[in-house]
Amino acid sequence: MRTIIAILMLCCILVAAPAASAEGEPADQGPSAAGKAGAFARISKTVSGVKTIAGAFRQERRLAMLARPAVSTGRFYCMKPDKLRWELINPEPSGFLVNGDLAKQWKGKEGPSDAFETKQNPLIKLIVDQIFAWTTGDLKWLEQRYSINVVQDDPIILKLVPRSTKEKKYVDHLRISFEAGTNYVHVVNILEKGGDSTRIEFFDLVINGQLQQGLFE
Repeated sequence: MRTIIAILMLCCILVAAPAASAEGEPADQGPSAAGKAGAFARISKTVSGVKTIAGAFRQERRLAMLARPAVSTGRFYCMKPDKLRWELINPEPSGFLVNGDLAKQWKGKEGPSDAFETKQNPLIKLIVDQIFAWTTGDLKWLEQRYSINVVQDDPIILKLVPRSTKEKKYVDHLRISFEAGTNYVHVVNILEKGGDSTRIEFFDLVINGQLQQGLFE
């Protein structure tokens, strides 16, 4: 579960295909190595100009045992090189923030926050490492941890398969759909081994806008 939660966060910074697979996803097209290099170059170019990013998200968690998905919504804020705030608004307020080596997490709208060093919480550390790998365009770092294939070139859709044996026990693969024209992440789909899945859609993105003071304190 910790691995899955981390994956839910990794793409917050950074949609039709000829055929469809399970969960309405496009079937793999197997582009050439040149197509992969081109897609990576476009993503790197996009994130290189990002200093701050803020937006909203909607998450659907589908479980085999439930007829309807569990839906939650929230907002996130990020400032390079090392500041992040992730807020769940509905159905129950909670969240965490990271400012360099320090972090806080809270539950409830007025609930107290717990402060700690990021290295003391492996989950938060994993989340932060992956998010900032995307924000800086460190695709080499990501490829060491995932086998990455380009499913579709325009708009870009990537398929990530975990390399870690531990992660493979829970996660089958991820599909990351980038917004046409901007190359920012639009939708993240996480498909688990047991058939459960999570879909996160990002919207109302504001790139390089001025963020409210105190967000990371």
